[in-house]
Amino acid sequence: MDELLQEMIDPIPPRHDVARRRRLVTTVTILTLAGTGIAAMATAAVFTDNGTVNGGEITTGTVDLTTDDLTFTVPSAGMAPGDTLVAPLTVSNTGTLAYRYSVRYSANDTTDADGGTAALTDWLQLRVYAVDTCTKAATDAVGAELIGAAGSQVGSGSLSTAAEPAALVGDVATGQQPGDRVLIAADASEVLCVRVDLPIDTPNEAQDTSADLTLRLDAEQTTNNP
Repeated sequence: MDELLQEMIDPIPPRHDVARRRRLVTTVTILTLAGTGIAAMATAAVFTDNGTVNGGEITTGTVDLTTDDLTFTVPSAGMAPGDTLVAPLTVSNTGTLAYRYSVRYSANDTTDADGGTAALTDWLQLRVYAVDTCTKAATDAVGAELIGAAGSQVGSGSLSTAAEPAALVGDVATGQQPGDRVLIAADASEVLCVRVDLPIDTPNEAQDTSADLTLRLDAEQTTNNP
């Protein structure tokens, strides 16, 4: 009698309701565990460290070309046809980087004694040699290394009187060019021998004339300089 009354008050749930309750309990448990894990990940502490490295001061090298004065000893009476003048030109590397260099020149006729403008540049010859001793004899010797030439009878007609300097030794273009000279170390130097000739067949009209000659040297660092 008591069991019948109990069933009437609290009937036994159907089988499908039992299974549903079990699934509900399992789902709640899983969600609870997942939430606990996320909270742990968000609040967990990790040990860290950092450091800095001082790379030191970085400096650049220098390209520094220096020369001495180019001085020709002209006879007191002036040049005559067949005369030759020579002058040494020392080129030094006073920087820290190896460099290559080229030489250009400018030539300008100056006013003659009668007030006119004479073209002595039509007749002068300009040459540059790399020789041990800067003398006429050394430049005349067989095997003398001629590294640049311009002017009458040496392949280019008269000396250039253009506003921009004209090429004489090597090429001012960037990069290694044919004829460029190289000084591979700091404190290195070399002596160029600059020669100017007034040919023997210079005409009478060249009397009492003069011209100015200027050399310009341009240097650039060599590629991958150590």
